[in-house]
Amino acid sequence: MYICAAKRIHRIVSYQRYSILIAFILLFTGCGQRPAGEDFQGRWAEKSAERIAAVISPSGDGYSVHVGWLEPGLAQYEVWEMTAVPSRPGKLVYRDGTHSLLSFERQDDTEYTEEKEYTDGAGYFSINKDGELVWTDRKDGSKTVFFRTDSVVNGIEAPELFPRVLQLCNYIPDHQLLPEAADYLTDDFYKALDKAFSAPPAEEGFIDDNEWLYYLVTGNGGSLPYYSVESVLRTDPAHAVATISVRDIWEEGGEPSGEPHLHRLDLVLQDGHWLVSDFDDVKKDL
Repeated sequence: MYICAAKRIHRIVSYQRYSILIAFILLFTGCGQRPAGEDFQGRWAEKSAERIAAVISPSGDGYSVHVGWLEPGLAQYEVWEMTAVPSRPGKLVYRDGTHSLLSFERQDDTEYTEEKEYTDGAGYFSINKDGELVWTDRKDGSKTVFFRTDSVVNGIEAPELFPRVLQLCNYIPDHQLLPEAADYLTDDFYKALDKAFSAPPAEEGFIDDNEWLYYLVTGNGGSLPYYSVESVLRTDPAHAVATISVRDIWEEGGEPSGEPHLHRLDLVLQDGHWLVSDFDDVKKDL
């Protein structure tokens, strides 16, 4: 009996040593490790039609995931949100998925109704051998493949902000800084612009190096700006980045003409209102 017990103890000790050895091999070869954060982080676009966008960002011990689907021609926006945590190597698992449908009367509306489809979604994200993101949704049994986008700005499309952005465009300086723009720009951005516009030119009759400041939008040609919104990306709940297009109108009531010029607006949500916090990254030069 003692001999059998000793043999069992020897096998247990040997197995423990073997397990420790395997653990060290896995550690130093990289096997069994959780994927690096950058493997999942960032912005992804659905592979087949590029109509679904996914944004994955660190949150606590896991990742915050926002998936949005905007169907062209339809005044609705589908949103999936969940918190995913690392599971086995190469996989993020979630069990708190919510699916919402935002409905607008028109595509350019700011008001919408929200209907919760469900709040108990479950599934996981993984990275395949081609470096693509694969979303396996166990709630509806679907599988979606995404490719990583190289966009400078990571975010999720926010069509509900289009009308507000179009309104804000009217307060970006065009030859002059309007006093009422103070209600549509952040306090620090407006003060910096006001100080820059109030500065005397380098020489009498010359704007010199500050010429870009005086003609932020249409330039020195006597035209009126015609704005349109190309895109708005929500980078987090209180920040967004919009791309606007500007063309020229040469007479009151005329049609816009010429090639469109693209500009960037940085937006921040303050006291329930979206305000411009920067324009074409000019704040650093003011």
